Amino acid sequence: MLPGALQASPSPADNTVQNPAGAAPGTPKPVGLKPPSEETIFGRDLLRDGFAGTITFQRASGKGVEITRLSLSGEAISHPGVQCRVDVVADDPIQTRLAGKPNGISRYEVEIAACPFSFDVLEGAVIVTRVPPTCDFPAADCRAVPAGLWGPPGNSFGPDQVKQLERERGHAESSMRTGFHALLMKAGKDKAAIKKMAGEQAGFSSEREVICRNYLGEEVHGFCALRITQARALALQTAFEERTNLQTGPAKTTTKRAVAKQKPVPNLNSDSQQSPQPGSGPH
Repeated sequence: MLPGALQASPSPADNTVQNPAGAAPGTPKPVGLKPPSEETIFGRDLLRDGFAGTITFQRASGKGVEITRLSLSGEAISHPGVQCRVDVVADDPIQTRLAGKPNGISRYEVEIAACPFSFDVLEGAVIVTRVPPTCDFPAADCRAVPAGLWGPPGNSFGPDQVKQLERERGHAESSMRTGFHALLMKAGKDKAAIKKMAGEQAGFSSEREVICRNYLGEEVHGFCALRITQARALALQTAFEERTNLQTGPAKTTTKRAVAKQKPVPNLNSDSQQSPQPGSGPH
């Protein structure tokens, strides 16, 4: 079992937290996690699974994100099992497009003709998703694999860093359990929603194991498991907030309409603000 792959089942006693004023007694609430900043990934060489390929980011004009270096590793198409590497070369930095925060974390899309993919920003790392997970570069006889967690070299963590990561894992697990319990309580008597939530949470540990099992030195430092757990906690918090907004939205609308009837105001701008579109070593 990887570090950080602790029991994910919630305990009501462990997950009840202090409520804000006006909240129902005993009602759990997420702890108020903040999404990772893009600043944590700039100017660093991030490696898939802590050893393969390289991706480097920088701040673009207009607060965007650019890729200044991209090297993808994989296996030879003609000789599976033989390692290969493709350096994606461009005259200028590769542009990315913000595709919103579907799970509470910034997601960017990268339009490379031979290998488009998207990535979510974690703290000092990114997780790349692509379907299918591989890209074929026939001219280089290489089937590259961009999908996975890209982070620091797996052999770069010192003893003090390992201890700090261990402490952070404990906090992340606690935040995740609290968020899951709060989401279950918010679902109320919606049996279908509760069943779906419970199924997703039950499968999380296995999914984390699959994502992190090849990260170099993971059994020592647990960096990958930590970042995936933090992302899960943020996703649960986001789901809680969305469900809360759905439940309280009609009441707020009714209140606004009542006020409007009492004191009409001419030339109101009825346009609502648009939400973001959804959207070893390196060898």
